[in-house]
Amino acid sequence: MRTDAHEKARALSVRLVRPAEVDRFNELLDEHHFLGHHLYGRTIRHVAVEGDQWVALLGHGSAALSLRGREAYVGWSEETKNRRLRYVMNNQRFCVLPGARRPNLASAVLARSLRRLSSDVEATYGHPLLLVETFSDPARHPGTCYRAANFIEVGKTSGFARRNGAWIYHGQPKVAWLYPLRPDAAAVLSAGFNHPALCSDDNRRSHMVDLNRVVIEGDDGLYAKLQAIADHRKPRGIRHELASILLVCAVAMLAGTAHVTGIAEWAADLPEELLLRLHLRRSPSTGALRPPSLSTFKRALGAIDREELDRVVCETLEAQVRAKRTAQQRAARGDRERAARGDGEKAAEAEAEAEAEAESPIDDEAGAEVKVETAEHEEPAVLFGLSVDGKSLRGARQPDGRATHLLAAMTHAEQVVIAQREVDHKTNEITAFRPLLESLDLTDCLVTADAMLAQREHANFLVGDKGADYLLFVKENQPSLLNEIACTAPERFAEPCVETSKGHGRIETRTVRVAATPDGLVEFPHVAAVVRIDREVTDAKTGQARSTETAWAVTSASPRRASPARIAAAARGHWGIENGLHWVRDATMGEDASKVRSASAPRALAVMRNLVISVLRLAGVTNIAQALRKTSRQPALAFELLGL
Repeated sequence: MRTDAHEKARALSVRLVRPAEVDRFNELLDEHHFLGHHLYGRTIRHVAVEGDQWVALLGHGSAALSLRGREAYVGWSEETKNRRLRYVMNNQRFCVLPGARRPNLASAVLARSLRRLSSDVEATYGHPLLLVETFSDPARHPGTCYRAANFIEVGKTSGFARRNGAWIYHGQPKVAWLYPLRPDAAAVLSAGFNHPALCSDDNRRSHMVDLNRVVIEGDDGLYAKLQAIADHRKPRGIRHELASILLVCAVAMLAGTAHVTGIAEWAADLPEELLLRLHLRRSPSTGALRPPSLSTFKRALGAIDREELDRVVCETLEAQVRAKRTAQQRAARGDRERAARGDGEKAAEAEAEAEAEAESPIDDEAGAEVKVETAEHEEPAVLFGLSVDGKSLRGARQPDGRATHLLAAMTHAEQVVIAQREVDHKTNEITAFRPLLESLDLTDCLVTADAMLAQREHANFLVGDKGADYLLFVKENQPSLLNEIACTAPERFAEPCVETSKGHGRIETRTVRVAATPDGLVEFPHVAAVVRIDREVTDAKTGQARSTETAWAVTSASPRRASPARIAAAARGHWGIENGLHWVRDATMGEDASKVRSASAPRALAVMRNLVISVLRLAGVTNIAQALRKTSRQPALAFELLGL
């Protein structure tokens, strides 16, 4: 039977104290709390209510200026603490009113107050909250309610209080408690650069850059790796090392500069303090610190080992992707562990729900059957998508009249280029495919590619040599294969996945169907399933159909490992290389308009564009053009993105 305590727990709510209620709030605290009603700093007042009855009062205010246990927990410097202390709030008053006291009430009130505290602070003061602190007096109570609400005990105070600008010893040490409002609160508060979590929702929805996720300086960072690239310029007269010249190019492009002439002009306007951060050297004769000239940029980029440059940049970006995924997996594990542990309030509610379910007329056998069915259809781990596609640098035509053509591999989730290779003019993308992916770890990877790369040797290489899966689109260049998979009986296809998107005055509906393939049905290595994707585009205003199209593909991933929903996501990820990389390099960064043709320069500039786009993507940017406009207005932001 549900108890009165359980009924009251469900009716309990916490809200802000209204302006007309502040006097009543203060009077009750003066009457029932030994410290009275006075709160200091920026305050938030909460009241816990059951029906119309006030049962508890909470007063939150500014954090303590100095707290040894908190500083050790967060791990921030004094300077960082001064900048970030506003993201910490102190629970200065907590009073359960007489007549309302019962087991678990205090922890339940605290949990509800903490759940809404950050949003209340953001609505009142314009920024979120990450950490809550409080103190308990051991002479009065042991702080059981804080421990039950999952506060962390971080030691005792030294017995001093700050009054009228001076520290006064009162001789009554308190126990200090902390409650992080997000799992990575300490890391965010102590980070060298501002994290998106420190911004309001409006700013987080924009192109906020998380610099802490893309710092690539240090002993194993980008600059150190660039120093390993051989400099083929004549040694005599060299003032600036090649690594510094490449850093200038990267930062200038991050600041919105597209071409070599603009890079040289941008560098010429930099103050000396920023030139030093680019590791540029002073003249040994005059002591002057001048940036590289336009001719220096052209000579250095034209003589660089383009294969080595591409390898160094891609290895650095791949390491960033691995680090990001590792952090995400660690955070996910932490979330699961916290969810498994639960807190006191969740346990009490679960107990109440269990009692209610015990009384409800539910068939236990039917319930067990449903659980088995769910476990039986549980999907396996997600495959990481990797797109492979090529692009020509149309403005960079060589003496034979052909444009430089590059084949790139870009991750679906992060949209980061982790491999790139130049396609020889006498061959095509088919011969460059294997060398492009040879050095990559493709475990748990689903490689997607267009019809030109749907080759049997590529399928054998991916599955047999690299342990990966593939999703290869098939067109008329493989007529027998296309005819065979297009004749797949409709009844063989599983339940389809249907997606609809709207934009640019049209509505696009994609229907993805997957059919398992018996051995020998399709004459292609390692095929496990056939994929059919129907795309229908209609006018958003009139509703009339504009076009219909059917795309076919083969995959080595079984339908259980690659469901229609996952295949749909992989197809979107593959087509994203056009919008997320090729279009950005063309329309936003003016790649096709560039007339640089000398030797290695076109490829070197393309590598720098990949670096800029990938660094911004890793920083959480979705609108590259908007972010580049911002960095053009704030050049220091471009330096910080590279940890300079």
